[in-house]
Formats: sequence, C-alpha cells, structure tokens
Amino acid sequence: MARDPRVSLPRGSAAKIARHRVAFAYAPILSEPDHRARQLSELVHGQDFDIHAEQGGWVLGRARSLIPGQRRHGYVGWVDSQALVEASSRRTHRVSTLSAPLFSRPDLKSHIVMSLPMGSCVTVTAQRDGYLQLGSGAYLSLHHVRPLNDPETGWVTVARRYLGQPYVWGGNGARGVDCSGLVQMSLAVCGIDAPRDADMQERALGHVVDAPEQAGDLLFWPGHVGILTTKTRLLHANAHHMGVVEEPLGPALKRMARADVHLRTVKRL
Repeated sequence: MARDPRVSLPRGSAAKIARHRVAFAYAPILSEPDHRARQLSELVHGQDFDIHAEQGGWVLGRARSLIPGQRRHGYVGWVDSQALVEASSRRTHRVSTLSAPLFSRPDLKSHIVMSLPMGSCVTVTAQRDGYLQLGSGAYLSLHHVRPLNDPETGWVTVARRYLGQPYVWGGNGARGVDCSGLVQMSLAVCGIDAPRDADMQERALGHVVDAPEQAGDLLFWPGHVGILTTKTRLLHANAHHMGVVEEPLGPALKRMARADVHLRTVKRL
C-alpha cells in the first residue's frame, strides 16, 4: 500500500522524541514551521502529539487520536511548541458544548482563562459547587463536560451544535470547522474514533447503502462529506455557504452536480 503523506512521517524521520499534549484551546498543524504556512489540520485542547523533530521553536510530529487510548495515526505536520506540554496526566472528561469557558474560580463571574472547543479532553482533580477543578487549578462547569467513560450517543444531535460555525479549512471547531472535521469531532464526542479527511472516512466508516434514507447516513462526494439529518435534509460544512448549514438535500445535490461534483457513496454507521 502506498504511503499517505498526510499521516506518514517523512522518510528518514527520527524515532519519537516525546509525546506532548495541547495546553492551549487549539493548535494548528501546519505544512511548514511558519505561522504563515498552510493549515493541514487542527489539534484541540488535551489532544496528544508525538514529536519526532524540533526546529527553532517548532516540532514536527503526528497527531494522536481524539479518543484516548486509540492508536489511529493522525495528521503529520509542524506545531508551535509553545502550545504543547508534557503528556503526563490521565484525561477524564471531554467538553460536550460548542465552547466551554474555563473559569479561574468556581464562580460564573470569575475571570475566564480561555474557552475550550467541543471535543477537548481534560483531567479533573476535584468537584466543587457545580464546577470541576482541573489540574491547572481552573474550573469547568459540570454542564459543559461529560466523563470519557460516558460518551454521548446521538452523534447527529452533536453535529447540529456546530450550525452557524464558519467554514475553516482543516478546522476542528476551535475557530471553525470543515466538512470532515465536523464528522470527526461529532463522532469523537460520542466515543467513536474516525479518521480526519473525507476520503479516509469514506473508506473506514460504516457500510455502503444504496441511497440516503435515514438520519446519520454519510454522503460522500469527491473531497466532501455531509450528514443526513432527515431523509430530505443535509447538514454539512461547506465553502459555498462558508459555514455549517442544514439545507434541503435535493437542491444541494443539484447545485453540486452543476459544478460537476456528483454524489459517490452513501454509508451508514
């Protein structure tokens, strides 16, 4: 099988130096060690990254799965080392709202340290007055997270939380999301490990069905994926609207066909 450069380290790469974890709300994976380089994908808070090389404040490596303990290889690229810390603690909870404010004290009027995007993983050390204390000493509301051992079950409902988010190439929801990022993150909140890109998801997820008929069916076009929410409605992040929309399926199919982009596969989880 041919090497996929998206998830394969460059030939001759050194062995893993360390495994670090995202300490910021998110960390872009870039094609070069330069903030102006192309974004390939995006790590979210609490996600692990295996480091294989270092260069002037940047590290080259490969993303680990959004599901702790899974071994699926993620994207390879460069990450700003300032966004990473040593991966030492066991993650216990996942952010289940679109954005979760991280408070400096267990008080809704306290200073917000940062906001964590949906899918972020955290380590809870204590509970106090409806808040969960993290190892950093900051607090999340109980209403904004779920234990990793108690994932959500309705992944289409989770995907709908992204409605209105801007379309961002390679985005996983911190500043916006792309079509496959929407699918990957929504499944992750439900404890389902999925690859990053649409073509990878087309190969790896579910089984083929003849036609889109029920909520949760995944529709694949060359370079694009969408989610059926009813028999006649499509949820997807797309560049036509530059955002996440839910729209009638028929007109969407016709619009893409006019651009010579035709539905290729329908898969059911």
